[in-house]
Amino acid sequence: MKIEELKDIIAFAIEKEQEAVDFYNLLSGRVKVKPITEELRKIAAVEESHRDRLKKMDVSGYFQKVVNPVQNLKIADYLVDKEPSPDMKWQDLLQIAMRRELASMHLYTDLAKLITDSPSRQLFENLAAEEGAHKLFFEKLWDEEVLTDN
Repeated sequence: MKIEELKDIIAFAIEKEQEAVDFYNLLSGRVKVKPITEELRKIAAVEESHRDRLKKMDVSGYFQKVVNPVQNLKIADYLVDKEPSPDMKWQDLLQIAMRRELASMHLYTDLAKLITDSPSRQLFENLAAEEGAHKLFFEKLWDEEVLTDN
């Protein structure tokens, strides 16, 4: 892997974090239940911290420590296939949120596997765990609100 490829991957992750911030801020404005709105704002703030931590990474220092060269990171695997629209149902928004968090979790898990530098690897492992916690939050909402309706 070349340093430019690693920089591109980090830039992609930063872009996805900003999209998550925007998504959760938008969603928090649409939700009428105050505890859920507050939780969505907290998640947006965590996503902002992810973005900021990634921006601070100096990938040039980690370049020599990247292992297992990857021909194809399958970036498309991390993209969400659906975008929110004004007429979406709550169920659709929860589905998008779960898929976004799952994609982020996979991205950071895969990045952690590429890095042998312990602090950097730990950063990606922590980001993956936080994204997993967000996914769990949305899965619980799904279980409580969507599955009980069906």
